[in-house]
Amino acid sequence: MRSEVKLLIEDNKIRRKIVKRDLELNSIAPGLLSDSHRYSSEKGLISLLEPCGATMGCYEIFCINGNLFHDIERYDTLEEVENRIEKLLLL
Repeated sequence: MRSEVKLLIEDNKIRRKIVKRDLELNSIAPGLLSDSHRYSSEKGLISLLEPCGATMGCYEIFCINGNLFHDIERYDTLEEVENRIEKLLLL
């Protein structure tokens, strides 16, 4: 396990908010959908889903606001997805 997780803490440039999954859906289909981690900056808003049934076991991001990229992007590791979010929201 990593001792430092770059984007899972807030700083003055990237803000983070967790949107909990629907409890009723979770009771019907446990593990189907993870909580949504929302990362935002002045450039836009990105949602990150952790590996679950709906993401085919990958970390999945999509742009909610800001036209930072189109469609859904999937990554195998937390490090890859954190680097991508950081690049999109800060550079």
